[in-house]
Amino acid sequence: MEKVRIGVFKCGNIGSAPVLELLFDELADREDIVVRTVTTGSKMDVESVEATIEKIFEFNPNILFFTSPNTSAPGPSKAREILSKKKVPTIVITDGPGKRVKDEIEKQGLGYTIIM
Repeated sequence: MEKVRIGVFKCGNIGSAPVLELLFDELADREDIVVRTVTTGSKMDVESVEATIEKIFEFNPNILFFTSPNTSAPGPSKAREILSKKKVPTIVITDGPGKRVKDEIEKQGLGYTIIM
């Protein structure tokens, strides 16, 4: 069986982000998936996004989860722009300020979950 490759790209830190990849395989005993995480650390600027985001594509993910507080900020906006061009199914996980760009996220062809 081919393993599903799940990529997680984190820009800054949203409260639920530290446990996201653990939800898929907390005990590391699943044989049907492989999960990789790339992060900008606490930084959310455009330069940090551009310096790290391509690393997640070296993993060749089947699906991506993108977490960031305030996905309307310049760095997370740049990440969404890049992710939307890659043609990998992507789900954005953000907080309340992300509601401001909900329509833009949809137009970019990305899924989303807004945590209030």
